[in-house]
Amino acid sequence: MTIDTFPPGVLLIFGGLVLPFVSSGVRKTIVLLLPLLVLWSVWQISDGIQLSLSFLEYELAIVEGDTLSRLFATVFAVMVFGGGLFALNQKEPFELAAAFVYGGSALGVVFAGDLITVFVFWEVMAIGSTLVIWSAKTPQSYRASIRYLIIHLLGGVILMVGIVMHIQNTGSVEFGAMKIDNVGTWLILAGFLVNAGAPPLTAWLPDAYPEASFSGTVFLSAFTTKTAVYVLMIGFPGTEILIYIGLYMIFYGIIYALLENDMRRILSYSIINQVGFMVTGIGIGSEMALNGAAAHAFTHIIYKALLLMSAGSVYFMTSGKRKCTDLGGLFQSMPITCICGIVGALAISSFPLTSGFISKSMIAQAAVDEQLFL
Repeated sequence: MTIDTFPPGVLLIFGGLVLPFVSSGVRKTIVLLLPLLVLWSVWQISDGIQLSLSFLEYELAIVEGDTLSRLFATVFAVMVFGGGLFALNQKEPFELAAAFVYGGSALGVVFAGDLITVFVFWEVMAIGSTLVIWSAKTPQSYRASIRYLIIHLLGGVILMVGIVMHIQNTGSVEFGAMKIDNVGTWLILAGFLVNAGAPPLTAWLPDAYPEASFSGTVFLSAFTTKTAVYVLMIGFPGTEILIYIGLYMIFYGIIYALLENDMRRILSYSIINQVGFMVTGIGIGSEMALNGAAAHAFTHIIYKALLLMSAGSVYFMTSGKRKCTDLGGLFQSMPITCICGIVGALAISSFPLTSGFISKSMIAQAAVDEQLFL
């Protein structure tokens, strides 16, 4: 086995498991260098199946590369590095350990070429993200992590049943575009949509994410919903119902964000809003729409992290203020943070010449090309 066939996500998972047992200096070295090694290894993976494993009578594609998987894996590796840098000086290593397992499992999903491998990494991702929330070590985070875990275990059960039924119907474990013509594929779609924050199980996201630490929320914003976007792009491109689900998420997220005063909940609701654009693009299903959804997933991960890091810096410097009405005059005391926040706000608002403007315009143009009035 060589670096171009070894699963990059496994490197991160192994690194995460090691972090609690090494000294502070070694831990910081791992946190900074391992994601860069993983980023390099992502681009060593060629197209096609690079690593397979026989399981029962099935051949599992543990590592299968293509342009889309490398795109998502690249931004995931970048975010593990960025989130690790943001949380580098934490005294407790548990959150970073959980975050590395979480990020590694997300990488495992995007390189998986079969449904069984997808499911295994999917469930590891649920455990890792739950531990990221729990590691804030507040009564609120403990309760939120339990609620989060229940929802995602439910989603995992739905996904597992759907996968079993799909394998029984088709005799194949291959993960690719699926027709929604039986109960199994409907259940797989539902299991994926749970992680996307789609209705009716939308409330878990603004319930759980604000209760993690700010560094934990940076990781959370990057992986769970975007991994769901990836698997929807692979499994259900052009599925019309996703257009309406995405539109619901767009309006739900922005309306509740406007009604909020807590900056962490505002940013959590805005994740739902932005993922709605991606889901809508996947539902449209044209080449332009899918490229727009992928581009928006990539850009959203970056500018959302910028916003969350800015908010975390404000929270730290103002001794824990979370309500927007309690904040003001920050440019004088935190000019660099303020500029970063403005850049992120412009991008999420699709201001011209920002990345958000380009990616959303691609989805909107795809709707026009398909003569859809959205």
